[in-house]
Amino acid sequence: MKGADKYCEVFKENEQIGRLAFVPGEHARGKTFEIFVLPEGVQAKWNGRNNSPLNKDTVEVFGVVSGDPGWTEEYGWKHEGPWIDDVKTIYEGRKADQERLKRSDQAGKEQREKLKIARTNELLSTY
Repeated sequence: MKGADKYCEVFKENEQIGRLAFVPGEHARGKTFEIFVLPEGVQAKWNGRNNSPLNKDTVEVFGVVSGDPGWTEEYGWKHEGPWIDDVKTIYEGRKADQERLKRSDQAGKEQREKLKIARTNELLSTY
């Protein structure tokens, strides 16, 4: 749904990074995404994909801010603070890693194709 898709491209599973708990998910109409801040030193208690941490002392800082949940929801920051910069840094780092991997995969694919063509040409030249 609007505002969740870009985050779901880089966060594939529930995970905790520092005090931030990331919850990517989906429903029949699109992607969902929530971010929670946990107290210092607390580990998120997960209850499966798409589900918020079970910890009672978390605060949802990113999630549904408008629309009809499950139908037309829009995602955004529910609380502003220094975690926004941390999320941005993590997101941009992961996005850059994905782009590097994609370029590397493409270069490998092109190299394999060149080798295949060279082997084919070599074999056919000996006929």
